[in-house]
Amino acid sequence: MAQLLILTSVVDGDVLPALGLLSHRVRSIPAEPASLINAPAADLIFVDARQDLASAKSLCKILTTTGVTVPLVLVLTEGGLTAVSADWGVDDVLLETAGPAEVDARIRLVIGRVAQEKLSSKIQ
Repeated sequence: MAQLLILTSVVDGDVLPALGLLSHRVRSIPAEPASLINAPAADLIFVDARQDLASAKSLCKILTTTGVTVPLVLVLTEGGLTAVSADWGVDDVLLETAGPAEVDARIRLVIGRVAQEKLSSKIQ
């Protein structure tokens, strides 16, 4: 079970409905740089980019620039996929309509991949 943090500008919104069917611990905070100062610990951060791609891109760049050490996953609508590129600095993307099996698999894979990359960089 992972500790997940969702950064969203939508109050009382269900950013990724499939998370409600999984056993991960989920916390949501406003998608603002000021909120990150006292953000709870997490194994993975979801950034809600469903409604405001420009703000989500800026937030992702702030997170990667400040040295976030956990995987960063972008939650998008299908139309938002065309805007995302490598310079956003995210580790993975998920459609808001993804089902529980896909969401759980991606969580496990991205957390495992980032952990292996950290281990490999320490060994070298």
